[in-house]
Amino acid sequence: MPGDEFDSLFEDKPVDDKQSKEIDELFTFEEHLPPEPAKKPAKSSQPARPQKSAVASSGPAPSSSRPARPQKKRTSEDFQPDMDALVIAAQSPLIIEGIKCLSLKDFGANTLQIYTEAMRGVEVFIKILERNPNNYFKLSVVINSDTDCKEIESVAFRLYKMKFREVPETESHILKAYEMLRNRLKIGYNKALVSTSMLSIKKYFHQSGALDQEKISQMIAANSAEMREDVLRYTQHMNIAMQLMKIGDFEITRGLRGRDINTFAIRASSFLASYYQATGDAKSEDYYRRTHENYKKYFVIREPEASKG
Repeated sequence: MPGDEFDSLFEDKPVDDKQSKEIDELFTFEEHLPPEPAKKPAKSSQPARPQKSAVASSGPAPSSSRPARPQKKRTSEDFQPDMDALVIAAQSPLIIEGIKCLSLKDFGANTLQIYTEAMRGVEVFIKILERNPNNYFKLSVVINSDTDCKEIESVAFRLYKMKFREVPETESHILKAYEMLRNRLKIGYNKALVSTSMLSIKKYFHQSGALDQEKISQMIAANSAEMREDVLRYTQHMNIAMQLMKIGDFEITRGLRGRDINTFAIRASSFLASYYQATGDAKSEDYYRRTHENYKKYFVIREPEASKG
């Protein structure tokens, strides 16, 4: 099993600004609250009391005629725990799907959206803890009564105990546990990213496995936007693949022990070297040419830490 180096891996979160804003808006309660409708007096069979003007001559006005104090404006504190309960209950099935894919070691291209939604769901849990740690303990009834929420908590707490040899009890420890779960899902997300490129890069190769130099030259001559996007994507995913190999968590397809990710590194470095040669970037071409030779000659992976004697 690889070392638990997940906290520092891939610092850029796969949640763009728009998605982050959507998460933040889930917790915006104090603004845009509609005014409370005025309460209608209850109907009664008794005759209505005379108005103040009608009884002015009978003596001073009763104390009940004093103007009522203005009602205190509601804030998030009045119903925040209830809203948090609704939010985590809605996100928990998405997180469970991501955890299932992790447990099955399923990192296919079709799981990318699953990992994305699962990470966003864990971010919601983390937001709740960061905003008001005490709320998590208030939500214990909801967590214990909801099967998905309880399973998510159990997985997060097991990850924490596996690393620190103790069950998280304080607010900061619980926050750390959910951050560790998010980082695990991030690993799955990045593996799914590499899987998408494993499929798409095939279009630049012949069935024999040789690079389609003619197609690449034609697309460069046409200033293809598709190719420019692919170059950026393969560069990013190549770096991710090398990071995964570095930490020893390199298996994407079960049973291949990382040979598929090694094949992707060979193909991606070959494609990028050819692209930069055609565009006149000698420095980048040299870098990817050397990288290609390394991965082509050797099965470059690192054995997991747990298997070392």
